[in-house]
Amino acid sequence: MIGNYIIYLNTLEEIEKNKYLLYIAIFFIVILLICGILYMIKNKFLDKTKNTSFQRFLKKL
Repeated sequence: MIGNYIIYLNTLEEIEKNKYLLYIAIFFIVILLICGILYMIKNKFLDKTKNTSFQRFLKKL
């Protein structure tokens, strides 16, 4: 599937190819930001002495 998409990108014009690559880059940057924010929240609120359901949820993240 990824190979087909790479072939598809190679058949596009340069402007359209750059547009699609920009969309892909923005998508990965947004995903990395979301993961970073979740990691920071996890580290801030994780208290190893408590065993509440919220603490168990944070440990699974």
